[in-house]
Amino acid sequence: MVMAGDSSWEVYRDIRLQSKKEPRGDSCDNGGGELCSSSDLSRAPLKLDRQPAVVAPPIVNHPSTELGSIVYTRVPRTVGMHSITLPEGTVYTDDHWDYMDALPEVGRQFSGFNAPGQLVLRASSGTEKIIFDCFKTSRPCVPLDAMPSLDGRKIAFSVYYADDLKPPWPERRNFPNRQLSAVNTEALIYVYDIASETLAAWPHTKGVHDINPVWLPTGKMVFGSNRGGFWAPFLNRIGTGRHQEARLYLADPDGSNVTDITPHEVTAALHPYLLNSGRVAYSSQWLSHNLAYGSNNGSINWPGTRANFWPVVDMDQIGGDTTAILAAHKTRLKGTNSRSETVKALHFIGERANGDICVTNYYRSNNLGLGDAICATLPGVGLEGPAPDFNPKNMYSLATWATSEDANSRLGPDGKYLGKTGWPEGTEDGQVILTVGKGMCSQVSFAVPGTNEKLKTSGNIGCDTGLYKTTVIPSQSLADLEVIVDLPEWHEYAAREIKIRNVPVLAGKKSGDGTCQLASSDAGSTDSKHYGKNDFNNEMKFIDNNGYSVNVPHSDLAAIRFYEVLPNLTNKEVEKNSIGNPVRFLGDAPLLADKSFKVQLPCNTPYIMAGVDSDGRIIKRDQIPQSLRPGEKRTCGGCHLHGEEGRPYEQSLAFTAPPLPLLTPKPVPTYTKNVLPILEVKCSGCHSPTATVGGGVPLYTYDGLVLDTFQKQVPTDKRIVLLESTNENRRYGFQRPMLSKYVNTMYARESMLYWKAANQRTDGRTDDT
Repeated sequence: MVMAGDSSWEVYRDIRLQSKKEPRGDSCDNGGGELCSSSDLSRAPLKLDRQPAVVAPPIVNHPSTELGSIVYTRVPRTVGMHSITLPEGTVYTDDHWDYMDALPEVGRQFSGFNAPGQLVLRASSGTEKIIFDCFKTSRPCVPLDAMPSLDGRKIAFSVYYADDLKPPWPERRNFPNRQLSAVNTEALIYVYDIASETLAAWPHTKGVHDINPVWLPTGKMVFGSNRGGFWAPFLNRIGTGRHQEARLYLADPDGSNVTDITPHEVTAALHPYLLNSGRVAYSSQWLSHNLAYGSNNGSINWPGTRANFWPVVDMDQIGGDTTAILAAHKTRLKGTNSRSETVKALHFIGERANGDICVTNYYRSNNLGLGDAICATLPGVGLEGPAPDFNPKNMYSLATWATSEDANSRLGPDGKYLGKTGWPEGTEDGQVILTVGKGMCSQVSFAVPGTNEKLKTSGNIGCDTGLYKTTVIPSQSLADLEVIVDLPEWHEYAAREIKIRNVPVLAGKKSGDGTCQLASSDAGSTDSKHYGKNDFNNEMKFIDNNGYSVNVPHSDLAAIRFYEVLPNLTNKEVEKNSIGNPVRFLGDAPLLADKSFKVQLPCNTPYIMAGVDSDGRIIKRDQIPQSLRPGEKRTCGGCHLHGEEGRPYEQSLAFTAPPLPLLTPKPVPTYTKNVLPILEVKCSGCHSPTATVGGGVPLYTYDGLVLDTFQKQVPTDKRIVLLESTNENRRYGFQRPMLSKYVNTMYARESMLYWKAANQRTDGRTDDT
């Protein structure tokens, strides 16, 4: 393979192919990739200076229709002696570089993981066949996201391409590891027929990432793609991210007739998985509104690690009835693993034979997509669990020795790293296949040569992933796992079992006339209460993102307000707001006498709901967009009701009431067009447009009034002291939902500016409380 410092894929590939003992077979198909027979797979180990040998296991004729087989991805693990030049110019040689290896995950969605790769079909007898080999393609690639069809006859998968390979960051150190670069990345979907050993490619647009294909019992397939060309929400002082994001689409099995079924996913969606119930679960990234500020890494009014905000949601088979099911409220995953309950990215979904949903909880980018594989028994469609945590009651870790923390795996009594787990895949006998990373399996706080010497001294390794199966749940140690395949020179991961699945078709509720309708049987019922302290000043000190309500009784709810949420079609901020996306006003739906309502909304349109009082002021707020498929009629039992069933819809007034049409979006007020002119007329006598804080209070700009996180535009004697600190920003800095002394991003009734306008305190508190 290629020497360190030589990024030429042609050199890499040519050396790879020249290393074989046997001549190349004649059954290769160059139509989009190279598919070769097993006669082409036996080869001698590579013995080049700076790359590990690539050794295939023994290959025999594969019983192509044998059930109980698995399909998985493997990429080279970095092994052997390699030399790098340290910053001071000295050369350091060692054989412990696998701690710098990387696998795909939420922080490395399209690039930055070890490459090239192979997709391997493995029979239950242990025989294997490579069904896609990126060592033989014209561009470097990795085949990923393998998903067997429900009848066990086909495998859909994605192949991620780039123009070249690169060493890990920082690249100037020339680490020997080789990873897929970010240059001209794209991903294509293929379908492999197991019996005929043929490969078919979906239609593809250059530069687009079509990923994560999943078979449905309707005959359709759901898949992820960034073909929509949208960007994540803008966050305070950060922007939209590095690339256009993916969401979920529906298509025929040949890739035709594509339909966007998740327009509400204005941040990103990844890796759908068809549950045995017929629902489709997937990982959804939540950065809209204040959700990304649920943790702030110790900063002031700064979002937490964006790539860690991935709860699990589910939907029906056409993208309707989207429901949060796991960790949507950024709680701890109580009952799973007492040492790593904190929610990070919930990703790579599977399901046990008993119906328990399984997922990996891991910290992005540094840990190979590995962490703590957990499972939960879901309480029912539309329910998450009891308040105030909203977690399912039965949650458990599949391996108690694993950790989800952004750190090295735990050390055992013998000084050996215990490892981490990921990619859970339930098997028909009730057990679970896991990708297990043995060793340190983290790049957090690495140092060269310090990390290498530490591994060498302790007798540990960086990381070696392989496929294992549980024999007891939860696993108490690596010793009680059954090895499936774990060769020292490969990272094997992301296994799926090939089996026949009888999954029902979910029809979903229909409006009957092709319109899109939303109804609640009782918006007066809720379990989304203000569970924190009702201390106004303390809420400015600490992030208060529950999204539930201002400190007023839920009985004040008089109507439901709807806003259309517009996706960001550019990575340049078009309109400043605290939501991260532009919005337009759809209208208010007054509650009926029994607190129910029914509205007609535009189809395929992302919307946000908010509860308002009789004066039209928001007292409840949803921060997650939803949308309705054409002809869908969605009903819910309450208002932000998570842990219990509400009144049956048939028993509500909304059941027989005609829907209120809210179909025409209107512009929302903006500071420049609607607020500033009022201030100029009413306030410029005292507030000069040219004044400075030292010489008088200015007529505020948007940044001075709304985004004045550190009270820079407030005279010193009028600033609110939040923390006793010598650091001025910390002393006067606000946390969300407060963006300034005067403006609360969630509720005008908690904004001091509105108190001035109303000439009274409107937040439901008194000064002495």
